[in-house]
Amino acid sequence: MKLGIRALPRDVDTVIVGAGTCGCAVASRLIVGTDRTVLLVEAGPDWGPFIAGHWPETVLDPTIMPTDRWQWTYVSAAATGAPGLPLERGRMMGGSSSHNGCAAVWGHRRDFDDWAALGNAGWDAESMLPYLREADAVMRVHQPTRDEVTPWHRACLAAAPSLGLPVLPNLNDLDATHGIAIHQINIWNRLRWNAAFAYLDPVRDSPRLSIAADTLVDRLRFDGARVTGIDLIGPDGTATVHCREVILTGGAYGTPLVLLRSGVGPADDIRGHGITPVLDLPGVGRNLADHPAYPILYHGSDAGRASMDAFAAAGGFLREEGATALASSHRCEGPFDLHLYPVASRPHQGESWRFAIATAVMEPRSRGTVRLSGRDPEALPIIDTAYFTDPEGYDLDALLDGIELGRELGATGPVAALAGHEIQPGAAIASRADLRDLVLRTHTHDYHPSSTCRMAPASDPMAVVDDSGRVHGLEGVAVADLSIAPNVPRANTNIPALVAALRVADRLIGAGVAS
Repeated sequence: MKLGIRALPRDVDTVIVGAGTCGCAVASRLIVGTDRTVLLVEAGPDWGPFIAGHWPETVLDPTIMPTDRWQWTYVSAAATGAPGLPLERGRMMGGSSSHNGCAAVWGHRRDFDDWAALGNAGWDAESMLPYLREADAVMRVHQPTRDEVTPWHRACLAAAPSLGLPVLPNLNDLDATHGIAIHQINIWNRLRWNAAFAYLDPVRDSPRLSIAADTLVDRLRFDGARVTGIDLIGPDGTATVHCREVILTGGAYGTPLVLLRSGVGPADDIRGHGITPVLDLPGVGRNLADHPAYPILYHGSDAGRASMDAFAAAGGFLREEGATALASSHRCEGPFDLHLYPVASRPHQGESWRFAIATAVMEPRSRGTVRLSGRDPEALPIIDTAYFTDPEGYDLDALLDGIELGRELGATGPVAALAGHEIQPGAAIASRADLRDLVLRTHTHDYHPSSTCRMAPASDPMAVVDDSGRVHGLEGVAVADLSIAPNVPRANTNIPALVAALRVADRLIGAGVAS
């Protein structure tokens, strides 16, 4: 049988499930740091190493997000908020690092310190700082100059200080709390530098690494509580690979789904799909967190469109995003709880420019769920984002504050000159009560799901993994992605996910292969 770049092995030391940001990083760590044989399984396509030149241009182009293809087609099944909301996640080598906006943001010191305070030793900010620095180096992260961002972003940078948001020299300062900055990006030579290029390509030729692309993971196999193998569905049909260890890197949606299909999770839910429970672990698929968001849309003035046309004609780099502001709602209890980020886009050549100021709640308290809809691994899961369900009403209040601040920014001097009239929410939406009703119907999200396999000591009833990423109650199964985050970071999550994977990989290497 031939899957991916090398014949599918019958037996390996370690299977890594998911070749997104985290899976590529874990594969690199294991090949470089151990003598293990590794199988990396990816449900989407693999176009080979970057140097081979077979990657689609739409994936390489960081000025667009190619979420119309090579993604999981997940949608929100939320009973509250906006059901049917697309929840795009990358289904290709490199995962969502191959179709995201390339914002390489760290978050705040408090994010990691809070994880450690829950009993997760070694996850505090000072311990994670070397991983953050490594991630920036390997992912070729850099901060553009002001001249390299669009006139729309420059106008927002000029106007923000009048609203109490000073221009910051570096958004990736773990102690920053308020201000605006040109955020760091993982773009090289005007190409999206994804995790497959950064971490996987250097080890692709190792004889100890096999890659199975276009291959779905059905379930894990167990002897009691010890993993013994994995069932796959690939281009040539079904197969079983025997292994001593499985590391799940499918993300906040994919990882709990594999565990649930394997009989690990809330026992009653699992039985309802005809699956025999292996371990009753109530936290699997619970605690889902994401950043609810809302974009303020503008028509664009003649001056605004002309300035963007001139920038493009001069060879300007037309990234939709370029700057991020850190701000606080009136209910904020931490360092900050809002992101505001201007967006300038032109969907197709010749079409009019679109301007927006989006805002997102960075410390959400609402928690959703990821559940099976059926036993078939291709069946769409039931993802309830549960936005705005926190009993205190904090999340909606915070988002409304962010929208109001964004509208102030849009009406401020340099920005107003380019923005033109407001399309959404629009002048007719003037009261906070009307805005609240509109946001509940038309909000979106920030593409940052996390926390569905909570990392905490076994005494926590919702804990799924320990501080080494190992699943409580199982032998030889670990999770190395952002599903383990107890709380979603105050950041775009690609870099936090990457450093979480690196941290778990190093812990597992230190412990040795499960025996």
